[in-house]
Amino acid sequence: MNNVSMHDQKYFIFTVDQIQYGIACNEVVTVTDMPSCTVIPHLPAEVRGVIPFQEENIPVLDLRLCFGLPSRLAEINELINTMALRRQDHLNWMGKLKNELNNQQPISVQTNPHKCAFGQWYDQFESSNFNLAAYMKCFDVPHQAIHRVAVEVTAFLDQGQYQKAQELVARTEGGVLLRLIELFDGIEERVSKYLMEYCIVLQHDAQRFAITVDDLNAFCRLSRCGPLPGAASRQESELIQAIGFYHAEGQSAEQNVLLLESQSIHNILR
Repeated sequence: MNNVSMHDQKYFIFTVDQIQYGIACNEVVTVTDMPSCTVIPHLPAEVRGVIPFQEENIPVLDLRLCFGLPSRLAEINELINTMALRRQDHLNWMGKLKNELNNQQPISVQTNPHKCAFGQWYDQFESSNFNLAAYMKCFDVPHQAIHRVAVEVTAFLDQGQYQKAQELVARTEGGVLLRLIELFDGIEERVSKYLMEYCIVLQHDAQRFAITVDDLNAFCRLSRCGPLPGAASRQESELIQAIGFYHAEGQSAEQNVLLLESQSIHNILR
């Protein structure tokens, strides 16, 4: 790959873990949503399996694993599992609150929404996906309201207003807690929808294979390019041939993109 040929051809730009990568368009066969993949035993860890493509089965490389990152599938499953645990935490929290109230015991459930397991996780959560980030923001109000109920119940008990404390808990179960549980229940569908993967089918010589990527960006020509900085000596540096720069449509600022070559990727399959 040389500087002249880089300028002479278009590149397809995509994103993996919020970093932009590009590959020459003449090496791209097609781009699709990630289809169902058949796992084949005893393949390298980076090879997820095979997918059907034009009457043949072609191998699929998980580009995240090639770069030493957790796979998007692992990221999705971890988020879904975490939310399932935190959902149960809040059902248990309400059960404990009711038990302490009914047995006229001191209220000991967590009252600070930032100190429960979900709150600590939630305060650190970030997502570059606009839709997922917007959905996660919906948790803030009902989650804070749930923990505030314990404070209000304690205040009622201190005033000897046991009946009002019971009524508040009953309203909370049928209202704000129900809303919070609905949000937890909706996370798997949203995550699967918003964090979907894409599949780029490539061809090197007569061999076709596919790579998984997080997002699809654009087709472009480079304004300039240069060698990869010497500091980039990570696992991915074996796959990156150079660093390029381009102007996205409607933007004056130059963006950088790490350039890959199908041959280097294909070498993993050998």
